[in-house]
Amino acid sequence: MLERVRPLARPALPAALLAAAVRPGARRWQRLAAGASLVGVWEEVYRRYRRDGRSRTRSEWEQLRSTDWEAFSRHYNERVPTIEEEFELWGEYHQHRHEMRYDLVAGAVRRHLPRGGAVLDVGCGSVLVADRLTDVAARYVGIDFGGHHVAYASEKLAARHASLWGAVGRGDAERLPFRDASFDVVVMSEVIEHLMRPELAVWEVSRVLRPGGVFVMTTNNASEVPLRSPLSHLLAWLEKALGATHPELISYRPWVWPEPVDPEILPPGSPPIYVPHSHHIYAETRRLFAAAGLDTFQWSTFEFPPPQSATAQWLDRRGEPGKRLADAVEAVARSTPGVRRLGCHLFMLARRTGEPVAPRPPAGVWPGPLSP
Repeated sequence: MLERVRPLARPALPAALLAAAVRPGARRWQRLAAGASLVGVWEEVYRRYRRDGRSRTRSEWEQLRSTDWEAFSRHYNERVPTIEEEFELWGEYHQHRHEMRYDLVAGAVRRHLPRGGAVLDVGCGSVLVADRLTDVAARYVGIDFGGHHVAYASEKLAARHASLWGAVGRGDAERLPFRDASFDVVVMSEVIEHLMRPELAVWEVSRVLRPGGVFVMTTNNASEVPLRSPLSHLLAWLEKALGATHPELISYRPWVWPEPVDPEILPPGSPPIYVPHSHHIYAETRRLFAAAGLDTFQWSTFEFPPPQSATAQWLDRRGEPGKRLADAVEAVARSTPGVRRLGCHLFMLARRTGEPVAPRPPAGVWPGPLSP
């Protein structure tokens, strides 16, 4: 019972103080007292929020040091399902929200892929981007790290008969097996957050893109909407909205997948090992792209409300009406100034306009613990 009441109680005091501060007929001293008390509550709540968030960030940053190539490789080849398998596990609402992402990505590819051009889909999964390009006269190449993903994607792509010529193979985003300037568009959707050295992948993307070619990237957003009410956590909401362009403001920035690697795929007696699941901050990632010779010319965020929120769980239980309502929430949030920065996922488009600042990523270009 207490767990049910607590979420309702958190915003109760701020709501009462706000009501007292704006109550018609209240005396000036009463308004000032209520307003000062409200600010004091917000400051105290935010102090704890920032302390706890920075502590969690430091802890996850250290946990990421535990990963190694063998555990990483076995995890993604033996434990990570295909996206269709995920849909079966998580249901139609989960699938509906993922389909929105692939629609956004494929739409960007269509706008920037010249007729007869070539697109590389890094971490292609179940080729859901290619599914949306089957009428395009172009060359599609998909690569994925997991062997079972590649086998599934190859079989699926071979069964399609359309103007899109395609091929899928195994590959590592940090060491792309292609010649320089091979592609007009490179896609990396929900991939970069899983990499141990994301800066190496960005350098590789720049290398294989033709001059003027476009990089289409989506990833986790460290500035996503807080899961607490703005009534009780107003300063946290302001932090997230401003943090997209001021990374130093972000209190909690996830670095690892919440659970460690399955111990069954590790040597007996191994300590817990975590794999990357980094959340990106727009300004920081833009600087990384710029250092690689990629100029970010468009960015936005998407997926409202967060899938882990109580609102999303309520919508999931509503079936088809819930999906339609989620679409409406998405449309409103993405068109509202300030709020539109707070989606769960970051969507960035960058054009190759120059050369990287160095042949290999210099120290400090990415803040991860596995980078020099």
